[in-house]
Amino acid sequence: MVKVGLTGGAASGKTTVCRLFMEKGVAVSIADELAREAVSPGSPGFDAVVAWFGDGVVGVDGGLDRPVLRRKLISDPESRRVLESIVQPEVIRLMKVFLEREEASGAVMAVCEVPLLFELNLEAMFDVTLHVGVDRATQCARLMERDGVAEAEAMRLLDLQLPDGDKRDRADLVIENMRGLSELKGAFYKVFEKIVKK
Repeated sequence: MVKVGLTGGAASGKTTVCRLFMEKGVAVSIADELAREAVSPGSPGFDAVVAWFGDGVVGVDGGLDRPVLRRKLISDPESRRVLESIVQPEVIRLMKVFLEREEASGAVMAVCEVPLLFELNLEAMFDVTLHVGVDRATQCARLMERDGVAEAEAMRLLDLQLPDGDKRDRADLVIENMRGLSELKGAFYKVFEKIVKK
C-alpha cells in the first residue's frame, strides 16, 4: 500500500485535495478531525487542555472554543507548545491506527492530511509526501475570508508555520493551488497518476 502524507500551510487547499482523493476512492485521514477527537469532551486530552488554559476555552456546547484557543496560541508560544504536547502524540497514534487498518483491508493507497508533517519530522511514516503550494498573499486572503479574522491575525498565524518554500523543498511532490479550482484539479490528476505508478 502506498502511504501518502499530504501537507500544506493554512488555507492552502488541503481539504479540497483530500476531497479529490476521496472521489478517487482513496481513504483519507484528516489531522484536524483526529485532533478534535484527541481533545473531545471527556477525553484525557480535553481535561489536560482545560487544566492548562482554564475554563475560558470551553465553549457553550461543552467542547473547546477553538477561536478563543487559537487567539491564546498566537499570543503565547509556551501555550502552543503545551497544547502540541497534549494533542500531537495522540494524533500520530490515531494516524498509525488508520494506516494499519487500511493496509489490513487490502487498500492500495491511503492518505493522511498532516499540516505539521515536516515540522514534526513525520516523513518516515509515508512513502510519498505531497505539498499543496500557495503564495503567502493568497494564503492570507483566504484565511481572512475563511476564518473571519483581521489581516494582522492571519499573518501572525502564518508566521507560526514553516514557510511554503521550506515545505516545497522537503516534499516529494507539489500541487500548485494559486489560480483556482480548475488549475488545482489539473495538478491533482497529474500527481495522482504519478503516485499510482509507484
